[in-house]
Amino acid sequence: MTAQHSVTRIAPAWDYRPGPDVAFAPPPGLVAAQKIAKGAAAAGVAAAVAGATEQDIERAVSAYLAGAGVAHVWTITNVGVGANTRVCFPTNPPTTLAAAERDVAMIDVHPITADGSWGDCTRCRVIGDWPEATEALADLERIHRDTLALCRPGMPAQELFGESQRRLIAEGFELLDLLGNIGHSLTAGAAYLHNFIDAGNATPMWGAWAIEPFAARGDVAVKVEDLVWFGRDACTVL
Repeated sequence: MTAQHSVTRIAPAWDYRPGPDVAFAPPPGLVAAQKIAKGAAAAGVAAAVAGATEQDIERAVSAYLAGAGVAHVWTITNVGVGANTRVCFPTNPPTTLAAAERDVAMIDVHPITADGSWGDCTRCRVIGDWPEATEALADLERIHRDTLALCRPGMPAQELFGESQRRLIAEGFELLDLLGNIGHSLTAGAAYLHNFIDAGNATPMWGAWAIEPFAARGDVAVKVEDLVWFGRDACTVL
């Protein structure tokens, strides 16, 4: 046996194949990673109080991740308060900007678990008494839930984008994503492999996709994100 053939193959911790041969149910590693992502986002939301800085909120997220056995993230933890809620991008790390008495906090978390699975979750919190922000967040969350309900295995990414965008526009929202999308594909070890959920992507959706509408209505910017497993015969929201 050659030295090359004696090397153990290193592969992702869960079985993913795009197309109709994809697994019926989401891989256990993905389910576990997303559960951690949601818990970490909730920890960030709990830490988002008036006077807390973006870095304070990030530390709360990091503490939760460490407690869950997570040592790495696949991109930065995005935290935004004040004007920074209008940008969610890897080039904008958490700062010393503190949340105001009337504010919105946005937390986007990206854990990598010990088995190599990736998660992705975003949550927002309205801080203080700001009815317009509370209403905008509730409306975006409702549009998001309705979009998740439209998911079906193998549907073109651009079709899901079109349905979401139509609802956002109808309810007075402006899409804020810098790349003009509402999400992206996600595999263990690679995000964006099948590109984005946008107007130009006809890729059939199989496997894991992050659905994350990020939009503003007036002065209020809000975002919410969940993973969906586009399985062989059904979609599962994680």
